[in-house]
Amino acid sequence: MFLKRKMMKMMRKKEVKIVILGSANSGKTTTIENLLDGKNERVTKIEHNGTTVALDYGNTVIDGERIHIFATPGHKRFRFMREILSNGLDGAIVVIDSSVGVTATDADILDKLKSGSIHHVIFANKQDISPGIPESEHIKSSTKVIPTVALSGEGIHDGLEELLKIMKN
Repeated sequence: MFLKRKMMKMMRKKEVKIVILGSANSGKTTTIENLLDGKNERVTKIEHNGTTVALDYGNTVIDGERIHIFATPGHKRFRFMREILSNGLDGAIVVIDSSVGVTATDADILDKLKSGSIHHVIFANKQDISPGIPESEHIKSSTKVIPTVALSGEGIHDGLEELLKIMKN
């Protein structure tokens, strides 16, 4: 009986993979750092001269679920890394720089998420520089857009909670 209960408990334990995507300099690394800040979690970054060249990674536990969070590089030449890291994802956060708007990279990411029916939210980042929600035909009207300031952490945790809620429904 003890073994059966232990097996049931193990089956209930779920791990979730979330990938943070977006153009270069949109705030993906700062977003993951602030998501895990204060949770005694470390972020592993693979950078060269301050530019993510492979991935950022961290994990945390929320409501008993281990959440693995990856942030991808945003430069066009690292598209293959976005594809590798997006394999098997459960949900995505697309970070869009509000001062720039939806770039070609962002449009490509959003189109792939739509075609794959992947649960996602958009962080309209850098609201301290350029308040407002970016508009684009690549953003579905049903997609939740959360205003954020990654540097201060404003809106970041609310956005993650919103994504987790969407994923559960």
